[in-house]
Amino acid sequence: MACVPISSSIHLWPFPQKWERLGLFLPRPILKWAEIHARPRPLPEHEIQSCLEFWRPRKVALVKQTAYAPLYSETGHGNWVKTALSSACHLGPLSFLSELHADYHIVRQDHDPTTFLWKEMMAYDPDPLASTQHRLKEIQDLENSPVGRALPYVDDISWDQYDLVIGLDVPIPPRITQKCPHTLWAYYSLEAGGPLQKKSLSHPVEGYQLFLNHGFRRYRGRPHNRPHVLEFPLQFQSGENWRALSLALAHSDRKEKAILVERHSRESPDPSSRLPLTYMTGKDSLSEYLTHLLGARFAIQTTQKSRWGNWAVETVLAGALFIGNASSLAMLSPLLPGLNLDRLDPAVSLANYLADHPDLLIFLQKLQHETVEEVCFRRPLADLTHKARLFFS
Repeated sequence: MACVPISSSIHLWPFPQKWERLGLFLPRPILKWAEIHARPRPLPEHEIQSCLEFWRPRKVALVKQTAYAPLYSETGHGNWVKTALSSACHLGPLSFLSELHADYHIVRQDHDPTTFLWKEMMAYDPDPLASTQHRLKEIQDLENSPVGRALPYVDDISWDQYDLVIGLDVPIPPRITQKCPHTLWAYYSLEAGGPLQKKSLSHPVEGYQLFLNHGFRRYRGRPHNRPHVLEFPLQFQSGENWRALSLALAHSDRKEKAILVERHSRESPDPSSRLPLTYMTGKDSLSEYLTHLLGARFAIQTTQKSRWGNWAVETVLAGALFIGNASSLAMLSPLLPGLNLDRLDPAVSLANYLADHPDLLIFLQKLQHETVEEVCFRRPLADLTHKARLFFS
């Protein structure tokens, strides 16, 4: 097995955040280089604490409608870990539930056309009408089930009790949002690259003030976000979230320093490795998914398939070192210099090399973890708080 050495002098260039304004003019290759090799100055801890203090007395709600199957399947008010563990797989915006203490609601599909914007996604299917009818049947079946019959309609909840409401997609229609002028309304699109995403980058849905764009770029240069758009990942998470999950699951120390491999990154034959290889299947239950992530020292994603980068975020915050293929990632910020590889064999060789150089491995893990937490928790929190302060002033 060939060793793939990596320099012990790796560092990230401290380009200020304001340099992202040059992104409108700089060539795309320079922007991609900066996403891996440069880093804005981290926000000071007192600023983060000030943001958390701002939200402490305020009420926040996270909402999805029955049309949206992923993420948490149990409503929650207080026990965020229980809510998180009801997810199908990826864990979504945990920090709304934990650090901002958001109530979590699942509401029935409303009749307003705005709440059916998810239908636009079906336009790319081979048979859009059949896909739409299938989704409507799933919604009907859920709402007619014992669990579904207990779900509220959007009109059943007093939304004006909340200072901030975040929709997963657009679950609450304008007739309600416009009656709550003192509530700050924000939403994610159902899919990062879908029609609603593209429209929302230009203007928000009626009745909403903020669009959370799924992004976690280090430098938000091109496209430059409009005032209503926040660079805000669906994986709005912190390392503390993952430590809490690990404690809740009573997870033991990482088993044998395993290498976790994303399912599309598998190559035949399997590469030679002293460290055990664990392959994701795409059918892993949440319990299996968490066991894999919390048991991995390295996470590898060398596929050529286009990926947003959410899995990279969760592997890093769970404690693994992420090695990936930059050409396949929409969001490059989890990558560090020397960790950009497009083949499984050299990526596994690098992982084995780093396992034999623990000081370098610890340095890279710390640097990568700090970088991901900055763009996936600290900066989004600060940007959202800034917008909220302006709104409430």
